[in-house]
Amino acid sequence: MANPNVNEQGYIYGKFQTGPKTWTIMSRTSPQFVYLLIGDEKAALIDTFYGYGDLRQLVETITDKPVMVINTHGHYDHTGGNSFWPEAYMSEYATKEAKRAFGEELQKIAESHAYPDYECKVLNDGDVIELGNHTLEIIKIGAHSPGSIAILDKTERILYTGDELEAGQVLLGKAAVATHLETMLKLKAREDEFDYINSAHNGTHLTKDYLYDFIELDQRFIAGTATKLESAAGFGWADGSAGFGGGGDRYNYGRAHFVVH
Repeated sequence: MANPNVNEQGYIYGKFQTGPKTWTIMSRTSPQFVYLLIGDEKAALIDTFYGYGDLRQLVETITDKPVMVINTHGHYDHTGGNSFWPEAYMSEYATKEAKRAFGEELQKIAESHAYPDYECKVLNDGDVIELGNHTLEIIKIGAHSPGSIAILDKTERILYTGDELEAGQVLLGKAAVATHLETMLKLKAREDEFDYINSAHNGTHLTKDYLYDFIELDQRFIAGTATKLESAAGFGWADGSAGFGGGGDRYNYGRAHFVVH
């Protein structure tokens, strides 16, 4: 039987171990990462890509423990593979958009999976998840998406931020920058509890310097003193007309970049 995770270009996904209880899975089709955190009793999978291939089959080559799917937010590049499992956990806001595919092709792919009508279960700010000698905490941080959450791995001291903090660019509406500042300050108040930041796109295992630089960039944008770059282009983002995949205005401070539409 053909391997669903192999196409004419090779493997769709790569996997590598980044901690005693942590694996990173990356997509070849885009600079994107999902994370598998393994406890003594069960595992947590943070995000699920678009739904290509068979992500569950890959995960089961890493662990035989039951898997709890957690979405950092409801955008379909993070939820498309949820339908390999009977349920997924996310914020209440994310439940309203998690099954909204980016086009007919992805919708058809989801309908071919084992659980196209998977159950969405709600996580709230401050919820604690016990995997078995491996503890996670949910932190509400919505700006890129109002439904975003961060996952603090209290055991391995890693903060998972989805699309709210990353090395390429954070995508924001102009009105959301003040909210983004609030979320960055909320995370900074917890900085003694984590050593690294794992984002969903464009780089992983980031230092906390990114957090400090995003705070400064947000503050400068609100004050009207932020540096606007000539081009919106960046890694994984095109210059040009506004819309998915490109456009907007790019601002930068230090390691931090965001694109405002």
